[in-house]
Amino acid sequence: MSGLLVNGQETLIEDLVIINSNDAEWCRLDPKDFKARPTRWVRQIILHTTKGDSPQTVLAGQGPGGRAKRTADFWRNDPKPSAAHLVIDNDGTVACLCDLATTEAFHATVSNAWSIGIEMCQEANNGIHEAVYTSAVKLVPALCRIFGIQFQVPKLPYKNEPLRRMANGGEQCVGVFGHRDNTPRRGHGDPGDEIFVRLAEIGAERFDHNAGEDLDVWRTRQDTLNQAGAGLIVDGVPGPKTVDALKAAGHAHGVLALG
Repeated sequence: MSGLLVNGQETLIEDLVIINSNDAEWCRLDPKDFKARPTRWVRQIILHTTKGDSPQTVLAGQGPGGRAKRTADFWRNDPKPSAAHLVIDNDGTVACLCDLATTEAFHATVSNAWSIGIEMCQEANNGIHEAVYTSAVKLVPALCRIFGIQFQVPKLPYKNEPLRRMANGGEQCVGVFGHRDNTPRRGHGDPGDEIFVRLAEIGAERFDHNAGEDLDVWRTRQDTLNQAGAGLIVDGVPGPKTVDALKAAGHAHGVLALG
């Protein structure tokens, strides 16, 4: 059984079928599509769909598979740099194409340095199989636990423009976002609304990032942690020191919304 590649080790995720470069030669990125990650603080998960189109529908069950390989082969043969760390096939299999901790994959331009990219396979009719969403709602919280990324998503409906605070990559934006949130060159269907609805249903916090709601809430939380002697800078950004303080306060993995 295979797992996600994290700092040279395989990390198994319960109830997920994962393949990586140890299992299949195709399951890796081309050198033009990545470089060494320049930071140890991975703070964002950015969701994509392989077509980026809408309107979308949820297709019952699972597809036949093979789409993750097709996607990886396309990136490898495309002369333009483009890729993502992970691809969720239409049968729900998760393909891990590189080390998530040490690799900067070229999937979301200005956010690449500190983010993990997940592509969800989309069909020609714009539908996405239930199996893709089922795997995504297991994979995303697992990544939040592994990397200490707060389990939080944008609250407001997509308004056909990126989040203002993501325009420069969102260095102070922590959580789970769509490709549409960091660039005007994508649209509603990248990744669509359904995945965010499902993440909220399993406990993801929802914030108005443009209004700085996340910063306000986390300043209050940092103040509370400081009352117990955490010694945090109260900036509203739940970085590694805030994660460590949450662990010390009894929150597993330092991710507040995940217990």
